[in-house]
Amino acid sequence: KKFKFSVDLADTKLKREIGLQCKKDLKENEGMLFIWDSEKQRYFWMKNTKFLLDIIFINSKLEIVDIFFNAKPYNLMSITSNKKVKYVLELNAGVFKNLDLMIGDRLKFQRN
Repeated sequence: KKFKFSVDLADTKLKREIGLQCKKDLKENEGMLFIWDSEKQRYFWMKNTKFLLDIIFINSKLEIVDIFFNAKPYNLMSITSNKKVKYVLELNAGVFKNLDLMIGDRLKFQRN
């Protein structure tokens, strides 16, 4: 299956800290891809984020290893990956389920 998303890259410490905070809206095929140099357990929250998100945790082999559905806007609860990950993909809530993806599926990243 092929799905294309236009994602902003959060590949520096500052970009990862800001994430999607303060962004006014997010189109259905848009998101943010967080990238680190190594695999570790990752922690997220929804402070200053205005829309529901699905948070997809991805290991260095590009396998989906964990998913957090419907992260609530402005919530300060910590959202933690159950496994070590190198990438995290944030999409509008519901988009991930509509794609029929599951834990264990592999993703492919491509730059345009």
